[in-house]
Amino acid sequence: MVQGGLSSTTRTCGKLACPCHTDPSRRHGPNLYFTWRGDGKSQSLYVPPEHAEEARTAQAAWVRFWDIGRQIAALNREQLKKRWTRDRQKAAARSTS
Repeated sequence: MVQGGLSSTTRTCGKLACPCHTDPSRRHGPNLYFTWRGDGKSQSLYVPPEHAEEARTAQAAWVRFWDIGRQIAALNREQLKKRWTRDRQKAAARSTS
């Protein structure tokens, strides 16, 4: 499992004489990158083509983990709401007795 998204991008290289600088259709790629936010900024990690399937599997595991976490959080939120409502009702009943 790896946190982040996967993006496929084309880029220009560092060689100013390369055609990728003047012709967008000649940019390098598409290349796969893991992207995430860390240390307050967007970060990325190049995924070599031979590891693309491994990266997709790791990212899919993260998505599943995140979905399960959101489901658990929603259940916990509902439990808190019910408990707090019940506590409020008990307190109101005591104050009227």
